[in-house]
Amino acid sequence: MILVSGTLMGASELKLPVVIAHRGASAVAPENTRSSIEEACRMGAAVIEFDVRQTSDGELVLFHDKDLERIAGTGDTLESRDWAYVRNLDVGKWFGGKYAGETPIRLREAIELCRQGNAVALIEHKTGDARLYAEAIRELKAEGDVIVQSFNWKFLSAFRVEMESVPTGALGSKKLSKEKIGQLESLKPDWVGWNFGDLSESNLKELQSLDFRVALWTVNDPAEAEKWLRRGVDGIITDHPDKMLMLLEE
Repeated sequence: MILVSGTLMGASELKLPVVIAHRGASAVAPENTRSSIEEACRMGAAVIEFDVRQTSDGELVLFHDKDLERIAGTGDTLESRDWAYVRNLDVGKWFGGKYAGETPIRLREAIELCRQGNAVALIEHKTGDARLYAEAIRELKAEGDVIVQSFNWKFLSAFRVEMESVPTGALGSKKLSKEKIGQLESLKPDWVGWNFGDLSESNLKELQSLDFRVALWTVNDPAEAEKWLRRGVDGIITDHPDKMLMLLEE
């Protein structure tokens, strides 16, 4: 269980609206790293999002991009390399300063870091088998401390079969069509995460009327966040959790 605002709460019982740290506190530390998660915890983020990909030998590792070029300076993909290679990559040097030499971390370590910081881990599936995600969560007895989300709704269905008790989030962008609404009604995720620039206020109300919690990505402008908070959005995904937490306090 997670300590949120002085009350013991599970991932499905977060105090709303909630500020979600995008790839950790990624405005001040390199994304999807130990440092970014620790910074987000220090800032007081109740939920910390990070991206996960699967190596060639089945390890689930925090990483966002389709290839390693931007972060690690090589054109390989994480999926084409084993953990023995990936674990030695420098994923902090690109960000500069004191973060040079920072190395990747695996899913289990990221979940534990969030738990130590009294935050829910919002695990974004990029690649990898649903069974491996479920095994990692089950091994840590972290079912009440995580949410699993993905743009791949077929993955979410497969994950639900593996671990029905864990809340899920369906990610999307562009127009929220009637077809997508129908798919969401069939999928029945706990959360819907949508690109804030593609969602209308009427879309928000429709999703909430169907009992979905709605989070918007990625909102870094406090004025934009305030507009959506006034409309009643349930979560703001942001690179600047400290600024958004200050906005909520005000």
